[in-house]
Amino acid sequence: MRVSNQRKNQKGFAVIMTALTMLVCIPLVGLAVDVGVLYMIRGKLQQATDAAALAGARALAQGSTPGAQTSNAQAAATKFFNANMPTGYWGVSNINFPTPTVDSVSTPNYRTITTSATLSAPLYFLRVLGQDSTLIASASQAGRRDVVMMLVLDRSSSMNNPFQGTTACAVMVTDAQAFLNYFAPGRDMVGLVVFGSSVFTYAPTATFTTADANGNTVSSLIGQITCQGNTNTDEAMYQAYNQIVLTNSNSRANVIVLMTDGRPNGFTGVYYKQSGPAVDLRKNPTTCDTAKNTLIGEVEQWAGGPLPSGTTAGLSQQISTTVNGNDGTAPSAGAGCAMASNISNAPKTDFTSMPTTDIHGNSVVGTYSQYNSAAPYGGAACGLNVSVPQQIEICSVNAVDNMATTIRQNALLQPTIYTIALEGNAPSDPPDTLLLRKMSNEPTMQNDPSTTAQNFWTAQNTNGANQTVGYFADAPDPGELSAAFNSVAERITVRLAR
Repeated sequence: MRVSNQRKNQKGFAVIMTALTMLVCIPLVGLAVDVGVLYMIRGKLQQATDAAALAGARALAQGSTPGAQTSNAQAAATKFFNANMPTGYWGVSNINFPTPTVDSVSTPNYRTITTSATLSAPLYFLRVLGQDSTLIASASQAGRRDVVMMLVLDRSSSMNNPFQGTTACAVMVTDAQAFLNYFAPGRDMVGLVVFGSSVFTYAPTATFTTADANGNTVSSLIGQITCQGNTNTDEAMYQAYNQIVLTNSNSRANVIVLMTDGRPNGFTGVYYKQSGPAVDLRKNPTTCDTAKNTLIGEVEQWAGGPLPSGTTAGLSQQISTTVNGNDGTAPSAGAGCAMASNISNAPKTDFTSMPTTDIHGNSVVGTYSQYNSAAPYGGAACGLNVSVPQQIEICSVNAVDNMATTIRQNALLQPTIYTIALEGNAPSDPPDTLLLRKMSNEPTMQNDPSTTAQNFWTAQNTNGANQTVGYFADAPDPGELSAAFNSVAERITVRLAR
């Protein structure tokens, strides 16, 4: 009897303990559920204000006046907030998104847009404490720095290859014109370099959407492009950089955006000069350029690409005064040379070798290029042989590689290089994506499976190198070129600041 009563008493104690435990555990479980829901709502609200700030910052480029740009930014921010924070999400109420604030004056050539929002988030289990909801707030800020942007476009003959009923050249024109919409007239300065064999340059201006004295805008000049000639990327990059130096703005972001569909296959050099350090690379001094003091132009690989055999040409004029001019035209200083009547295969007739540097002092025989030790040239280096297409291409790659290094190392203006590779358009001589990544100092090189890429990154970013870091975008075919331009544009000016 005593044992039976003891067991009954123990059962009663267990019921009491269970009840007391539930009184503690149920509120704790309820608290955990409510906190989890609040955490999700808080995250969603933060995503919405972030998206609003970024969209607003991008829209600061839209509109012909500062007032219009501010209104467009505020409208875009509101639209993106509403899209990302829908009414009724997890039962929220009283969503409040005040008009975003745009600050255009605190920092020269830099604007910010600040977004904030509040809402009432429901409580479920914690209502037992007499509270049905709680207030959640979030804020974000994105900044847009004004830029000096030089757009560098490859108009070489391979861009005429067909693509889905049109040409890669026509696709580039349309996409490059659309790219300009990311930049704000009156605040950003936009210029243009168009290159084949010769290079055309249009200086950066804040009125790039307004016709100049000749009736041209940057967009209209792009619209006039016809594709022909070779790929003098080195000269194009120098001319773009020179415009940034001449503009001399350290309050704006200085940017070069290069789009190309192939490897560099020519560079501008000095082949005859009497004054200063004399240069004479002529084979026939008695007949070639006897009346001139200098002979400057571009030697070119016309056919052969990475192969030792093929066609060379030159010299072509360095500069064009029109967007499509002077390709395949010899310099006026070439009187008496074979190139004066026909530049095809003229280098082997007129010159003993290529110069060791381009006209701007960039070495063409240095060790910067992967081509001194790796594919596609099987270990060949630039030996300055003017009659071998492979040699011209290797030397041209070295020249543009060194030019890019000079640009990235300008500590005052800090120019940043963005590169776009249009692939699938020139299968016999495609763009060298590793070179373009190296030119832009693309951060992904540091963890690349290629040891060569890792070594490039290490060399450019250690031991006090202090080189600017840009971005590389790959377009697998012309249909992807617009997306590549867009990805570059979004990285140039807009940053989330929260």
